[in-house]
Amino acid sequence: MKTIDYKIRSVQLLNYMNDIESGRLVTNPFFQRNLVWRDLHKQEFIKTILLGYPFPHVFLSKGKIDLDKKISIASIVDGQQRTNAIMEFISGKLSVNNRKFSELTDEEKQDFYKYEIPVIELDLTNDDQIIADIFQRINRTSNSLTMIDRKSSEFSASEFMHFSEFISGQMDLSSAEDDEDEEITNIRNNPYIKDSFKDWAKAVDKNKKAKEFRQLMTSQNLFSINEIAKKTNLQYTLNIISTTIGGFFNRNELSWTYAEQYNESFDLKDKLLERLEKSAILFNKLKFKKSSLWYRKANFFSLFVYFCRVINKIDINDDGKVNEIKIIIDSVELSDDYKNAAKEGVNNKKEREIRDIEIQNIFEKIIN
Repeated sequence: MKTIDYKIRSVQLLNYMNDIESGRLVTNPFFQRNLVWRDLHKQEFIKTILLGYPFPHVFLSKGKIDLDKKISIASIVDGQQRTNAIMEFISGKLSVNNRKFSELTDEEKQDFYKYEIPVIELDLTNDDQIIADIFQRINRTSNSLTMIDRKSSEFSASEFMHFSEFISGQMDLSSAEDDEDEEITNIRNNPYIKDSFKDWAKAVDKNKKAKEFRQLMTSQNLFSINEIAKKTNLQYTLNIISTTIGGFFNRNELSWTYAEQYNESFDLKDKLLERLEKSAILFNKLKFKKSSLWYRKANFFSLFVYFCRVINKIDINDDGKVNEIKIIIDSVELSDDYKNAAKEGVNNKKEREIRDIEIQNIFEKIIN
């Protein structure tokens, strides 16, 4: 069993902020989740500091030493949202008790900066796989860490997960070119994404081969901004992909099976992306209103998965065929069985199959 060396210490808040500003501490390594704290949570946390009360340890990884700059670059393993709350308060983006940091008295500012942040410093480099595992374990019992947060961290080396993150809009490869500091870029970007996948993804973006599908998966007709921040659209994308490959299953089970099975490579990605993109083009051509029942997640899932299955039988450039599909779906009266399966247990295999059978019956005369 590998023993991990670590130190327990405290860091003055002012020095902690200076380390971030100087680039010695990176707040957003690749395994971190998106920020989802609401202002109320941020304000309550800042009040804790203003009152001088303690809060749980922030976990840091020591990182590598930059021999040229003669500094080490650490990263936050756990404590990102607390850190960002502090940064927002100091910068004036966040008010607490109707006061911004600039409106505090000099004594209050002094006390705030002198606050001792409890830190556990892990003697690990930022690209060590153990870091992601520690992140999962720290947050395993946390209500704020969702299943998809844990799984995207657990399968951070899986090309199946990389593919899903990329097409759902949860992966940004642009920072590798925009950031001036290569070491900081390496910490922020997932080190387990292969160069071959990056090249593939950049070619896809250049040729706009995932444009329509990604727009759907980031559309506020389907997902709220908060849901996207919590990666709900990533989980949804994983389930669409997995169903298209292997058929219906309970909840998210098959997604994790494929994340493990296609860990090293995902050879189906080109053919699958073509199917997903064509289906997205077809769906968008139907021009549903924002209030349409087909933008409700269970209904969208069933209709889109059906389109993925039959898309090669449909000429999406045939306006007459597209209009025929629209007329049928706009006039359809869904059965009570379907409606119940779209309200209760919507992610169960049985309910997914009930909805799918009805959608098949709706289109059987024009798509076969």
